[in-house]
Amino acid sequence: MLFYYLYIFEPILLEKAKGSWVWDVEGKKYLDCVSGTWSVNLGHNHPKIVQTIRDQSKKMIHRSMRFLTPITIEAAESVLKFVPNKYNNITFLNSGSEAVEFTINFAQKVTGKRKVLSLKDSYLGAYGLAKLSSYTSGKASELKIPYPTCETSDCNCLDEYNELIEHILKNYISELACFVLEPILVSGGIIRPCSNFIRELCSKLQEEGILIISNEVTTGYGRTGLKFGHEHHKIKPDIIAIGKAMGNGYPVSAIVTNSSLSSELSPAEMYYAQSHQLDPLGAAVAKLVVDVFEEEMIVQKSQEKIALFNQFLGTLEYPFIKEIRAQGMVYGLVLQSYKGLSSNNLILKIKDNLLQEGIIIGASIGKEILRLLPPLTITNNEIKILEEKISKVFNSI
Repeated sequence: MLFYYLYIFEPILLEKAKGSWVWDVEGKKYLDCVSGTWSVNLGHNHPKIVQTIRDQSKKMIHRSMRFLTPITIEAAESVLKFVPNKYNNITFLNSGSEAVEFTINFAQKVTGKRKVLSLKDSYLGAYGLAKLSSYTSGKASELKIPYPTCETSDCNCLDEYNELIEHILKNYISELACFVLEPILVSGGIIRPCSNFIRELCSKLQEEGILIISNEVTTGYGRTGLKFGHEHHKIKPDIIAIGKAMGNGYPVSAIVTNSSLSSELSPAEMYYAQSHQLDPLGAAVAKLVVDVFEEEMIVQKSQEKIALFNQFLGTLEYPFIKEIRAQGMVYGLVLQSYKGLSSNNLILKIKDNLLQEGIIIGASIGKEILRLLPPLTITNNEIKILEEKISKVFNSI
């Protein structure tokens, strides 16, 4: 028996998927507007990825940790070229949570310090120090800090928040190993922190030898309109964690950094034993995903889709919509109570009604928000279908 209590499942059984669509066991199809678990930026079962999995599976899926394979080296070179700025070290892992947890442990070893700074609405991982530094941990901490939000370059956010930066530098600098930044807070509510604040904080911390980690597990691979989320803030992180879209549904993640950080660490300090680290199958998928992104100009072509979504969302004027948030191909509709329905009940009602109409969207009770993170490859016609279904359900409310 499955551990059903770990999650609340929808009342349908999915059987197959292709592109922006998934089908249940009865043959009904659904437009997947959350990309699986925010992972299939290239759409489900991309034919080139499926073929790569078949081809590599015939050669080698797994190997002893003591050996490398040609495809792992090729994938490393490919991903390092894809990531902005110049980095020369990469390790392939399995999940985004593992990647972020690895970066924190690595930062602690490099700096010899223990504490982790994060933004208060960040989601960094499902376990360990990453979870403790996330808003989902429920553990209050003076190192989960508030932050300003704005979209302008000439804001006065620093006037108000410089005191916070100075407080951190004065009271915690001797204990901080790293600042783990989620460039766009997706799980935390689809929020973009003020870039001036982020740049100033990162600059001051790096001057003091504190490492900047960018958690790009969700915000990487074109999801926010640029290749990686930290590009919006014009910073250069010391370490980057990537996952989700890196494997387009296949479980592979990575840590990206520079060899200079680990140059003084001993092999014993660097030791990390994980059975499927650097496996050739995951590496083959990671390389192919980068190839598709570049050959098919995915990020560039997604700009038209982003414009279409923004145009449609700008037309939504309903009394139960409190706010619409958008960052690249990440969209959130914040709802409020309406006609005797609480915001939470309204969220569930809309989510369920859209599911009946063949549309899968995300719903967060805690954040009172509906989320849309469709594949970057969604077609204009599929966007039109989504618009029609959303209008139908919203009008019925």
